[in-house]
Parts: sequence; structure tokens; C-alpha cells
Amino acid sequence: YGMRADALSQVLVSKKWTKVALLHGANDADIAFVEAMRVSLDKFSLKLRGDKEWTAGADIRRSAASEMPLFTQGFKDHDVLIVIDVSDDFGRYVPYNTWRPSLIAGTEGLRPLGWDKTVEQWGAAQLQSRFMELASRPMQSRDYAAWVAVRSVGEAVIRTNSDDPKVIRSYLLSSDFELAGFKGRPLSYRKWNGQLRQPIPWLFC
Repeated sequence: YGMRADALSQVLVSKKWTKVALLHGANDADIAFVEAMRVSLDKFSLKLRGDKEWTAGADIRRSAASEMPLFTQGFKDHDVLIVIDVSDDFGRYVPYNTWRPSLIAGTEGLRPLGWDKTVEQWGAAQLQSRFMELASRPMQSRDYAAWVAVRSVGEAVIRTNSDDPKVIRSYLLSSDFELAGFKGRPLSYRKWNGQLRQPIPWLFC
């Protein structure tokens, strides 16, 4: 979530969309993403103009589609509404349904992803087709993350000629490690937190 939040913040800074509002769900995954997003907004000096949590509750008469215009009415003036709905509970009802016209980003609209079926350059088309043949569906971010993890360990074992976890970990976090990840540049891991350095593809829908 930290990587995706940083990628989103960097795009907002590059576009000079510096005023943002947050609309998010209440489950654990949503909260984890929101916390990463708040850290990122602060890191890149973006202004938070409002923060609301969507809780549907058990009342079946309530509907995100009908309530969203009024629910988004209270936000201060902003350039982008960041929607965080990891479980796909309400987010699909936000685009074109806000109180005022708003650019949507996050888990809806402009989305930072670890991987998407539209990534086809740098040999990625072959990876996509091999996965499709194996799984009978397009490769998603979670699949790509699993592939990178297994491929990283395999590469480290080959390069170090060792199966010692400490040796493998040390090599993975060193400046010597590089992984060809079908993203146009070698991938590597940050030594201080283990985060994968990688280009983040974007999908707008």
C-alpha cells in the first residue's frame, strides 16, 4: 500500500493536483491503505481537504448509489477525490456520482497497480500469455507479486549458490541484486524496509 500510495502522490504532484479529499471504507485493508495514503500525502506535501469513512451498516434500505451525492457534499474544494475501497464495497458508485464534478483516483478512476493485463512491453506479453495459458485468466497484481517473490528467491539462490536464508536475504537487499521484471528497468529491493523498487502501471476506468 505504501508503494501504491507514493506512486499516486507523485502523479498528483506532477500534475499540480495538490488538494485532495479522502473517501474510504472501514475494513482492515481499507484502513491499512488509508494510513499509507496519509503518510504519503504528508511526505509529498499534498493538502488533505477532507476525510470521510463510508460505513453501510446492516440497513438494506441504504444504497451507496443513492447516498453518494449527499455524502460527498461536505468536502472542501479539492482537485482529486481519493477513493479507497479495497473490498469493492462502495467505490464503484463514486465516479460520476459525487456532489461536484471530481477527478477520482485510488481504487477507482486513476488507479496505481502492481500489474495489469494491459502491460505488454519489454517482453511482458509473453509473461501474460504464459500465465493466461496456465490460469485461464489475466495476470493480476497479486499474481505478479507472487511471481516476483519466487523469481527473486530463485535468482538469489543461483547467484549465491546457497540455500541459506540469511545469505539469500543479504543478497536480495544488496546493490548487486537486480531482477528482470518485464517493466523496462531492473527491479531491486530497498535495504531499509525491503520494499520492491518498481515502475507502477496506471489504469484509468
